[in-house]
This record gives sequence, C-alpha cells and structure tokens, in this order.
Amino acid sequence: MQKIRYSFLFVIGLALIFGTASAAFSQKRQKNIGYLRVTSSPDAYPVRINGEVVGMSGVGRGADFPLAAGDYTVEVEGPDGQVFKKPITIERKERLCICLTVKKTFDTRPCPYNVVVDGPDSVLEGDKIVFSARNLVRDTIPVNYKWSVSGGTIVSGLGTSSITVDTTGMGGQTIRAFLDVTDDVYGSTCFQKNEVPTYVEKIKIPEPMMCDLWESKTADDDKARFDNCVLPYRATPNSQIYIILYQGTDKRSISVEKLAKRTLDYFVKNLGVPASQITLTRGGNRARTSAQVWIVPPGARTPVPQ
Repeated sequence: MQKIRYSFLFVIGLALIFGTASAAFSQKRQKNIGYLRVTSSPDAYPVRINGEVVGMSGVGRGADFPLAAGDYTVEVEGPDGQVFKKPITIERKERLCICLTVKKTFDTRPCPYNVVVDGPDSVLEGDKIVFSARNLVRDTIPVNYKWSVSGGTIVSGLGTSSITVDTTGMGGQTIRAFLDVTDDVYGSTCFQKNEVPTYVEKIKIPEPMMCDLWESKTADDDKARFDNCVLPYRATPNSQIYIILYQGTDKRSISVEKLAKRTLDYFVKNLGVPASQITLTRGGNRARTSAQVWIVPPGARTPVPQ
C-alpha cells in the first residue's frame, strides 16, 4: 500500500534591513520594528504568528511580515495538515528569513493488517455467538476494531478483536456481524470491511404427550393402563408423569381420592417411578371416574384438563 508523506526542510537566516526597508514606515515606527520573511517551495502556505493567521508564505520572493521586536511562535501549515512550528526572536532593524521546502516522499510499506472474521455457521436461540477477528499480518501497529450487528445484542467486546452477541428472541433469523478495521498510521488508506453471518435456529418447544384416557372400572384394568404408560415415560429422559383425575357422577364410580391413592402406590411401589416425578391433579366431573395420563418432556407446557 503506497502512502504519501510530507516533511519540511528549512533554513533560517538574518539580514540587516534598514537602509533597504520600505519607506512606508516612518523613522519613529522603524525604531522598534523588524521583519519576518517566509519563503516556501513549491507552493504558498498559511502563516500563523502566535496562533493568528497573518497571510501566506511567498513562493520565489518571500512574504514579509513587520513585527515589533520580541519573541514569537511562527507556524506554517503545509499539505495534509503538516505543520512547521518554531519559536523565533525578532530584533529591531533586522529581517529574520525562514525558507521552507516541502518534500514529498512515498511510503510503500504494506498495510499492517489483513483481517479475517470467524463465527459459527449456526447456534441455538438463546446461545451466545462469539465473532473473532484474526490479523494475518504480524505487525506492531495498533489496529482499530469497529463492530456492528444486524440483530441480537452485543454484550461484550466492543473495540476489541472479539465480540459476544446475545441471540435471545432471534430464532429463525440470521445475525450478521460487520467489522470495519483501520489503524492510526494509514487510516482510510488501509480500510478493510468484513462480514460474517450466523443462523439462529429456533428452539423447538416439546409438547406433552397424552398416553391414555379411560374410565376407571376395576383396579386390574387401571394397572394395565399404568403399565402401558410407564414405557413412554422411561423412553423420554427426565420426563414427568402428569395425571389428571376426573370425578364420576354416577353411583358406580369410585372417588377421585381412592383412585389417586391406587395410582400413586402402583407407580411408585410396583413400577419404580420416583414420587417426585409424578404429579396428580383433579379435573372436572365426568359421568364415570376417569384417569388421563400425560408424559411431559423437559420444557413442555403443563397439560390442562380436557
């Protein structure tokens, strides 16, 4: 990458001026007056004395600035904001000459970075994404990282080579990370822009599975139903058994309380299901006392009476 640099070459000299000074000044004013002459090449540049712009430098023939004898700071602003600055002392009846030559050089040093950005192809909703930048060039020049994302929330890492993004609420969407890279030497000359996408998979919320719904008639029939429902329970790791009992209104129906005790005893004592994994609740009334058994995977909603 080629970059232009400017530097000042300068010469300072003194010359007596009275006898050759302009007749525009009276003898009284000339007693304490000296001159600053500024000559520049190849172009004219703004001249500041004590921070105040007083005119432009001269090309070929210098520009003269009359000043009372004393101490000053002279500044000449060259290309690209380059500034020549020097303290001077003006003596009466003398001309102080500053001759400046602006030298243009070409810096062909390669850019101090070649950044690639890494990120996962996909994550689950709610997981954190880490986007990281790797500089393929070994250099001591500091690199500036400016991150932004098209979705999600950056929770850490702004201004560094790696950010962490929260994906909450982004299921089914793609988050794109954008990185602009510059440095403090070449600036926009070596500007680099990167982009990397990550798809956020929507979490599938499991549903409760109804194993059976029946009218309770005999204890043996109930036990056979329980035996059938313990199989899908064991096939679903960390699941719960959720049982809804409905009170029968006819005279032949047993009470919900009796059915609940029979149910819990059989699941725990005969089938070996921990009591902590079983929930019994009461639904409404039906013509005959009934039981409804659900297998509830982790994260599934709680069943409701039907």
